Amino acid sequence: MESKNWNSEFPEVPEHVHQTVLSTLAELEHRKVKRVKRMKKSKIVILIAAAIAVLGTTVCAAEIFKWNNRAAEVFVADEEQRQKLVTEQIATGEYQTVSDAGLTIQAIQTVQDNSCFYALFEITADDKSLQITPGHDMGLLIDYPGGENPFGYVGYGFVDEREQAVSNSRYYEIYGTKTNPQSTGNEDLNMKLQFTSLNAPGGKATAGEVVLTGNWEFLLNLHATEPVCYELNKEYQIDGCAVTVKSVELTPISVKLTCDEAGARQLEKLEGVNIDQADSLVSLYINGIKYQDGTIVEEEGYQELWVSCENGDYTKAARLTSVIDTDKVSALLVGDANDEIALP
Repeated sequence: MESKNWNSEFPEVPEHVHQTVLSTLAELEHRKVKRVKRMKKSKIVILIAAAIAVLGTTVCAAEIFKWNNRAAEVFVADEEQRQKLVTEQIATGEYQTVSDAGLTIQAIQTVQDNSCFYALFEITADDKSLQITPGHDMGLLIDYPGGENPFGYVGYGFVDEREQAVSNSRYYEIYGTKTNPQSTGNEDLNMKLQFTSLNAPGGKATAGEVVLTGNWEFLLNLHATEPVCYELNKEYQIDGCAVTVKSVELTPISVKLTCDEAGARQLEKLEGVNIDQADSLVSLYINGIKYQDGTIVEEEGYQELWVSCENGDYTKAARLTSVIDTDKVSALLVGDANDEIALP
């Protein structure tokens, strides 16, 4: 055991985790071991390894997990909020790296709840002269071993040049919309991703030529998040119309709003749109989240994920660009007039 090279004993975790283990071992050897009789260093190492293995479900996970800068731009949050997302397993580090055919793909981070999914990868060509542009594409196959596809929409691609300069290395993002949160229940679901090729930019209606082919396989986890639910069944004035809001569900990264269809039809007529053709109701755009102390978290670029109008209900789910503290929310601000949907 004395000759162990601990830098090679934990190959699947990032460098800062290696260093955390090494520093902890050193501290135990120089100080804490003296206070524990008959405890061998090998047993201490086993305990530390076990602790590292379960960090994903403990508060300590937030101390080790490091947010990627790109993911932090997509989900705007302060440090305390980021740590909370990690401890609640809404944000997770994906320590998987696969190399083949001169291309290395690293899974970096996922952020998800019942309504939305985001995965961040970094794709790097060994050949530095191979410049990966936003127009490049990846051949990608997605499967759900032992389960059903929970997504109504999945989009993916390399980030824009405004977000990252062109080089031999580029971020690759996957966005997913879970149209039926109940489809996954409370059970985790595996998501198998198989990258098959790097493709050059193509034309308007044609695919680009294959630059290289290989096999890069990843297994990610899809899981449910318990939302904060408010059963309201209360009438609110929204853009001058009486609309009954039945319920609101909140997670730190999304909101689900259910109104009566009759009220939604009033707004539809007022705005001159057709919600049966998936037109959005501007009156129900969520422009801000109001906290109990009066603070307002503005939402400038939130994304509607799905809209449903059936069985007398108008329901929509939206992803928030700014992470919120669900236990502090007192109201949703909607429409151009920022009409308030107060929460108890």
